[in-house]
Amino acid sequence: MTGAPDDLDLLAAGDPASPPQRLADIAARRYDLHAVIAANPSTYPELRQWIGQVNPGYAQQVTVRSASAAPPYAGAPYGNGFAAPPVAPRRKGLGWIFAGCGCVTLVAGIVIAAVVIGGLGASTAGGGGSDGGRPTASTIEEQLAVIRTESAEYEKLAAQLDGNPVAPLVTQPTRFQRLQADAEALKASTALEKVRQAQARTLAERATEYRSDLQRLITAAEGRRANASGTSEEQLVDSAGNGFIDIQWNADSECSTSENPDSTTAGCTTSNPEELIVHILPPEKRLGGEEAARLTTLHELAHLYQYTDVETTADGEVGPAMKLKNAGLFQGSGEVMSDCYALTYLGLNSLTVGDATLGYGYVCNDSERQAIRDWAKAIHAPMPG
Repeated sequence: MTGAPDDLDLLAAGDPASPPQRLADIAARRYDLHAVIAANPSTYPELRQWIGQVNPGYAQQVTVRSASAAPPYAGAPYGNGFAAPPVAPRRKGLGWIFAGCGCVTLVAGIVIAAVVIGGLGASTAGGGGSDGGRPTASTIEEQLAVIRTESAEYEKLAAQLDGNPVAPLVTQPTRFQRLQADAEALKASTALEKVRQAQARTLAERATEYRSDLQRLITAAEGRRANASGTSEEQLVDSAGNGFIDIQWNADSECSTSENPDSTTAGCTTSNPEELIVHILPPEKRLGGEEAARLTTLHELAHLYQYTDVETTADGEVGPAMKLKNAGLFQGSGEVMSDCYALTYLGLNSLTVGDATLGYGYVCNDSERQAIRDWAKAIHAPMPG
């Protein structure tokens, strides 16, 4: 296990007063603290069980690259892995696992998911990813001034994503909200001055890291806005995310393999702050041609919008997409909802393209398509007409 004396995550991981959401957030990004979290009497049983599944040894830090988990709605069969811990009372702030792909078959569509949602935040034990260097301020007030400066710069950078449907997945506003809350708590802390100074330094380093992370993502997006492949599917992705979403033609290697021999996994998504990627099959392996590729791409983009929907919904509330599914639209399925987004966008009335049938076998009706249009408008997602 790692963790310096000024490691706020370490202190919170062992503190029985830490809120369940905070413990889940730490567990998602600090595998080295799993033993401490598991021993915390306030750790809820589902989180302790999750730790035992993803990190049985507790002491060894592990990096999760890809996993799938049952989503909060009915759908196709899923794997048994976990990419984020279950959070009480609802999963938010860590990224929520939704299954998402679009499978091409000759007879029927069966979709197998392979979605990666990285935990928000980063280790506070060693920084990492910061191009601005560590703050050199020494007093608590100087450290708090660093936080204010970095927060102001962060807000300016985040403003560049205004109107982008995946902005919350990129900017991770909950990280800065949590950091700012920690800074306010530090002001009122009665701990020893040396401890408060160490905590202030850690918070200032974290603020610099978060701002630097966002700057790096913006720079990467600027270099991704040109349709390098010249394909219609990349044009869809570029139009949707303005460079903050990538597309890769590697679904055959990056997505889960269907257990149905008559099915082929046509696409999936990777969704974490560092990588928002739509994976689809390379041209030589896909069925249905260019139109099938567009359907799959739009299906996967719809999943990214659903992730954003969750991230922008306050704790204890139900997001717009979930409300639609709870009302019985899209057969209560996020996968069918993604199919409906693709069909509505392209103005199609069938999931069969040439010799291939994609998706989950349900073609949404006019009222469901209108609901998709209204939802897309609310979250700034592209929708013709």
